[in-house]
Amino acid sequence: MNENTVFVKKYRENEILPGNESEIWRYAGFLGSSSEIDGELKHTFNEVQNEIGGMFSYKVCYRRMKIADRKKDASLPFLAGSKALSALLKDCDEIIIFAATVGLEIDRYIAKQQKISPVKALLSNAYGAERIENLCDTFCEDIKNQLQSENRFITRRFSPGYGDFPLEKQKEMFALLDPNRQIGISLNESLLMSPSKSVTAIMGIKNEKCESTSANKCNECSNKSCVFRKQGNK
Repeated sequence: MNENTVFVKKYRENEILPGNESEIWRYAGFLGSSSEIDGELKHTFNEVQNEIGGMFSYKVCYRRMKIADRKKDASLPFLAGSKALSALLKDCDEIIIFAATVGLEIDRYIAKQQKISPVKALLSNAYGAERIENLCDTFCEDIKNQLQSENRFITRRFSPGYGDFPLEKQKEMFALLDPNRQIGISLNESLLMSPSKSVTAIMGIKNEKCESTSANKCNECSNKSCVFRKQGNK
């Protein structure tokens, strides 16, 4: 694979797993018992599902690159300033850098609902968050399967802003991927991406199988007060 090439992958709706309802409720802030979700709220949730059906456009752009001088910070094509990322990439000699988005239509729907139905805005925002995470999971699984023929393995993904990986590194990620041209993701001066339901991330490639590529990331995050933190994580 030419490491200077940015590859683009698009997914159809039926190639992405159906929405994980429990995750959507978690993103909406319902972290406790399902008894918090009454019949009226459930009805509104079903309306949102019907209204945003077919609204998502699943796109990913990515590069496979050799790791830089291992004596340098975080062993990336740029200096990452993250001990956690350096630890994740231990024993890796390549990385996959990628950007993913589910498109602008969900942002437009959320903006509309913010003016007329705050509850629908909340639920659609949560649904979009679940969709982009599901897209990233699907893409990572595809890469894992592709690497099987090489007897190679991937780590879990790691994004700017997570743990001690500075959010400012979005700029380097964008410079490497040019996701604005590739799949329509832009980055503003505040380091916020548009569409808002977009992700950039890095995962390592190594010769030995990782203990887990889907481990619960909440256990490793230093932000103990995060409102989206999964219950049971310390």
